[in-house]
Amino acid sequence: MSKLTSNNSYVEKLALVISKSGDGYVTCEYGTAGLCGGCKEKSDDCVPELFSKPQSQAVFLLKNTCGAEINQVVRVGIPERSLLLGAFIAYGIPLLFIICCSGLGVYFSQNSNSDIAAMIGAFIGLVLGFLTAAVLAKILGKTIWNPKMLGILPLNTQCSNSTKNH
Repeated sequence: MSKLTSNNSYVEKLALVISKSGDGYVTCEYGTAGLCGGCKEKSDDCVPELFSKPQSQAVFLLKNTCGAEINQVVRVGIPERSLLLGAFIAYGIPLLFIICCSGLGVYFSQNSNSDIAAMIGAFIGLVLGFLTAAVLAKILGKTIWNPKMLGILPLNTQCSNSTKNH
């Protein structure tokens, strides 16, 4: 029996390979209407289109570790711990800076207009916190948040036949 660890858990989504480069990378599109790419227009035959809300499309570059070809659907994953770290950087660091700078504003105001000093300190902390979070996201962006190709879905022949009818 294999032991499940948090190091191997991914948040997975499906994406369509739209182009392939010679250097081992593919360009994938997430959020297409109909993952086979064939039914871009909405039709009553496509059941997922009836129940899903419209998604925004995102195009991204992905290392082709599974040998995917154009128009194949791939499973793309981001490690869960990367998302947790990202949430901490986006929300926790600015909050920490707000609290610390607000406290410093009160401490240095020496009880004269401490409320105003706390507000000014909180605003300065907010700006510094967001700048720090942006720098950390830029530094860590190329390492832990890169999506990984986890596998290729088999081609659905029914979907590819239905695209010829449209």
